[in-house]
Amino acid sequence: MFFNFKSLSRAAAFTCISLALVAPQAAAQKADAPARKGGGAGPSQAKPWSVRMSKSAPHTFTVKATEAKLAEVAAEVSRLVEVPITLSPLMQKQRVSLDFGGLNLDATLRMLAPQPVVDYEMGGGDAQPRALAIYLQGLNERPPAPGPETRGTVQAIMIEGDTEEGTEREAQKEEEEPLMVTYSNSQLSVRARKQPLSVVLFRVASELGVPFDLRYESPQIIDVEFKDQPLDQAVRSLSPEVRLYYRQDLQTFQIQPLRLALLPPAAAQS
Repeated sequence: MFFNFKSLSRAAAFTCISLALVAPQAAAQKADAPARKGGGAGPSQAKPWSVRMSKSAPHTFTVKATEAKLAEVAAEVSRLVEVPITLSPLMQKQRVSLDFGGLNLDATLRMLAPQPVVDYEMGGGDAQPRALAIYLQGLNERPPAPGPETRGTVQAIMIEGDTEEGTEREAQKEEEEPLMVTYSNSQLSVRARKQPLSVVLFRVASELGVPFDLRYESPQIIDVEFKDQPLDQAVRSLSPEVRLYYRQDLQTFQIQPLRLALLPPAAAQS
């Protein structure tokens, strides 16, 4: 058997050249592998925060953040709850490190800022108030004026009075008065004996020192009596057509009534 040593030499040389070309390509692919898996720094690097909201009500929040921009975390909370969140100029510069879960919206806001303020709408038979606007403030910072969500379009003006005078009438007034309303220390007391709902609400708004937005003249006559009830609970007990708009400081829990409104039945159910 004869071998062609010249042909074998050429084949061996070709094989060596092929291996020399393939080896650098394999090394480059191996070096790129960690970057494709997310192991290297670059645009695919994970965000320094995450925000999750539970699917079922009452909603709770889980927040994890490491030196993250507060503005970005707040923007995600705003997107989830579908409520605008405004940061004061001081809070816009802040970064936060957080790790908590299972907190409702109010508690979550207290974790985000020293002094969160929320504008709420209460009424319509809902057990919980509905947030309309959220403000994240630093300590002792003054929040902006209430937005259009809490301002009415029509303010009712009613004239009430009694031409009867005399000390005897004054002595009997407290016992015979069909409508009495007092508001003190965020507690409301109402005694209404077969009184028009609109008249009762006008008196309540007067005691609160807020506008009364009369959207329609309700024929409803109410007969209620309660004493020293929290404002939100008292409003729910009057009628599902009533709306109370108020602002609450979540750091001090102080409530500032903003407006009282009487809505038509169709609007009240929406």
